[in-house]
Amino acid sequence: MRIIDEAGFVFSFDLAIAFLAVLLMLSLMLAHFGFEKELALNSFEEISLQRKAVFLIDSMVKNRNERQPLLGAAVLDREKGRVLSNELDLSLLGQASGFRRESFFVSSVSVAGKNFLFEGAGENCMGLDRLVLVQGSFEKLLVVACEQ
Repeated sequence: MRIIDEAGFVFSFDLAIAFLAVLLMLSLMLAHFGFEKELALNSFEEISLQRKAVFLIDSMVKNRNERQPLLGAAVLDREKGRVLSNELDLSLLGQASGFRRESFFVSSVSVAGKNFLFEGAGENCMGLDRLVLVQGSFEKLLVVACEQ
């Protein structure tokens, strides 16, 4: 009398192959989920930097801040007592000394052929541009923001 008959051996061998195939699929799925997680985190960081840069450039052209022109460099209309949105005051922007927060900084600003370089480029930089008025003519404002 044989301890293992032929049908039991084939069944055990098929079960082992199926078990290995399931383990392989699970490991591939886990590796894929890890890859997708890394991709999502990188995308989130890029979107976060882009969002901060968009808010900064929006604030720059819609507000006026004498102490920090990178937060507001719009022209002040003294007759109406308000700022003129999307019209930049280059003399105020020339007084800017840089802008740094906990997660990003402004590397450079360029408008109407004038470049204002504040710091060197960082690891991950993003440039955003916007059309603005400078002394009655349309110019392109370029702001480069970098992660720290």
